[in-house]
Amino acid sequence: MSRRWPALVLVVALLVGGLLLTGDGGEDDAGRPTDPATLLPVAAPADALGSVWFCAGQTAGDGTMADGTVVVANVGDASAVGRIEVVSEAGTRAGRALEVPARTTRRVRVADVLEAEWASARVEVDGGTVVVEHEVVGPRGRDVAACQTTASERAYLPSGATTRDATMRLAIYNPYPDAATVDLAFATTDARRRTPSDFQGLPVAAQSMIVVDVTPVVTVVPVAAATVTTRRGRVVVERIQTYDGEGASTTEEEADAEAYRPDGLALTPAVSDPRPVWSFPAGVRSAVAHERVVVFNPGDEEAEVEVEVALEDPARNGTVGPFPLTVPAGEFASLALDEAGSVPEGLTHSLVVRSVDGVPVVAERWIDAAGEEASYVGVATSTGSPVAAPRWAFASGRRAADEERGRVVVTNPGDAEVTVAVTAVGDGQEVPVPGGRVTLAPGARHEVELDDLEGARLSLVVEASGPVVAERRLMAQGAAGADDEEGEQGRGASVAVGIPLPPGLRPLR
Repeated sequence: MSRRWPALVLVVALLVGGLLLTGDGGEDDAGRPTDPATLLPVAAPADALGSVWFCAGQTAGDGTMADGTVVVANVGDASAVGRIEVVSEAGTRAGRALEVPARTTRRVRVADVLEAEWASARVEVDGGTVVVEHEVVGPRGRDVAACQTTASERAYLPSGATTRDATMRLAIYNPYPDAATVDLAFATTDARRRTPSDFQGLPVAAQSMIVVDVTPVVTVVPVAAATVTTRRGRVVVERIQTYDGEGASTTEEEADAEAYRPDGLALTPAVSDPRPVWSFPAGVRSAVAHERVVVFNPGDEEAEVEVEVALEDPARNGTVGPFPLTVPAGEFASLALDEAGSVPEGLTHSLVVRSVDGVPVVAERWIDAAGEEASYVGVATSTGSPVAAPRWAFASGRRAADEERGRVVVTNPGDAEVTVAVTAVGDGQEVPVPGGRVTLAPGARHEVELDDLEGARLSLVVEASGPVVAERRLMAQGAAGADDEEGEQGRGASVAVGIPLPPGLRPLR
């Protein structure tokens, strides 16, 4: 079977790159391609020969800051076989065969394939309906994010921090047989565009990866929006962000005014294409959770943006917003939801970031939970979704009920009512999630609790009668910052949109 991989990789690259897809593509009003499969990770179509997934950034070893595990879920009816290949920053490589029966999830710890300070993984599978995520865990917490299905010439990350309590690293992975060269640029809080000479013309050898520590070069900024541009080649980019919980203040006066001191680990895949609309179904505001939205405008025209907030049960709780933001060309703007007095505490909500003049932007939402009264400690980031789809999947479900609470949140962005069903997949079976079947009116949202779901680490599938957006929220269970028996997983929070399953994808408008 190994002789088939080069041909398989080429065919899959064409499929997920949009060259062979039909029906969902086209152009937007500005003439930009709108093939949804290029806008975020998307599972291969049912008639594809297979799929390839790229998991750019994790460490690989006991006690490391972001020890990685690749989670491969086959949510279809046919078996899948394949291979996981791991490459370290030092250039060492190793691989392992995979077999993933129908409706089964396989977890592969990266360090069990190759121990390394930093590593990237590539998963190639033949058959099945496969989605891939990777989990990272370390002393500062845990996060889960989708692996990518395309590499790109540009990659955007709207936020990130290099304050005294933070570290910001970019993992840049070149999975292809030709070398790549990249330039890094940053828009920072002081409205400057920084292009450090140390970060220009960085070589990324064929089928290799590098990790760039941004913190000591773009110093002491609470927000640094990153752009990675290739001079040649294509790359996959992820940000690994940590906070130590000590706060960013450098004086006693600043410390007295510092309301939130983030503490956690966040893994965030970069976005390859700005879009005018981004959806974030799983927002939450409470006395101990600080939620903010950062909107980055990498283009040459100023963008007028509105952040729309949809509260749970609007008939009972009413409506708020929208909140306007002006985002200058090449800069970013942010909105702190807990400082917007009209967003009530104790209610979950969904957000839509909409460029009212159509100028494409990239958005990211942060939820920081910390403090003695918090039931969990963590930093959760998400770049949301620019597309809607009738079917979504999450490779990684919640851990055991006494370790983690979980929710899947579904929103209906369309003009027609849709029916939704959420099921759990694992051990060759598919079972309904309690409370997972619901009818959603246009603009409505619904949260499905995973706490009553029997079993742990099950994959999840969302199926609807029309296009929806689905996002998963995971929160550590127990006392704030408590450790479990492994000594490092008692803290953590994660929010991420699912992986769409074709067909029926469409860009949000």
